[in-house]
Amino acid sequence: MKRLLGDRLAGAVWGHLVGDAVGVPYEFGPPMDPAQVAMLGYGSHNQPAGTWSDDGALMLALLDSLLEKGFDTTDQAERALAWYRDGAYTPDGNRFDVGDATEAAIRRFANGTPAEECGSEDAGGNGSLMRILPLALVERNGPVESLIDHAQRASRVTHGDGRADVCCALYSLIARRLLAGDAPPEALQAATTTLRDHYASTVFAAYLGDHLDFVLAYEERAGRGRVWDSFWSAWDAFAGSDSYEQTIRRAVAYGDDTDTTAAIAGGLAGIYWGIGGIPTEWMTAMRGKEVVAPFLAKLLATAA
Repeated sequence: MKRLLGDRLAGAVWGHLVGDAVGVPYEFGPPMDPAQVAMLGYGSHNQPAGTWSDDGALMLALLDSLLEKGFDTTDQAERALAWYRDGAYTPDGNRFDVGDATEAAIRRFANGTPAEECGSEDAGGNGSLMRILPLALVERNGPVESLIDHAQRASRVTHGDGRADVCCALYSLIARRLLAGDAPPEALQAATTTLRDHYASTVFAAYLGDHLDFVLAYEERAGRGRVWDSFWSAWDAFAGSDSYEQTIRRAVAYGDDTDTTAAIAGGLAGIYWGIGGIPTEWMTAMRGKEVVAPFLAKLLATAA
């Protein structure tokens, strides 16, 4: 599918944010018919329609950090702390949602723990995967080894489980392949092969290879908060759809962690179908466009 790079980059950022916002009012709810999913206000978090959550805010925080500082996990953690304390990167300064592992990690950083040691080893939730998308956007032309390393180190700022490392690296490689124009099946296959080959060449081959095997063998798709479930639920919502809109409807329809599943899926769908693939009525309803504009402008300037 041929689309201009700028169209894909804008689609990625807004695809993630719109998916998050569509999912927010349904979070913690039961599975539902995808046809019933709509851009609504209030619901689970009592927020106006078009409001992104921690998923979108921390994604923007990472994008801002990468564009301003390059890859610097201390800076990433400082921007996450600004979100946690001051509501930075939100549409209105209101931080209304945070995962337990993410909150604990940010508090460790605030108390002096080095950024890459803040994620607990038993933190296998989706809080790092939900924000990792900007790495593939900013580092789209660099060495794949660097992208893998950076995805895993960025993940550890909040989540230290090796399976979170794997999911963040795999997702970043997939997003990069989609940016280059691959179809979804080819992107997944190429990313999997690249990651397996990379792990085989490292001193942690057995440890990381076992985690990759675990993730690849996982069969359940329930939209829940474990990172491996979130990865595959989002992937299947995207890869089994014919449009951005269908992707988000399918992602939210799983129920449970609806905003995160839809944000993760929406980032990929936004790359693939571009900014023009996002329904106009959903884009019109989005709040905080003035917050997103400067970050997106800097990102698009790298594609000029």
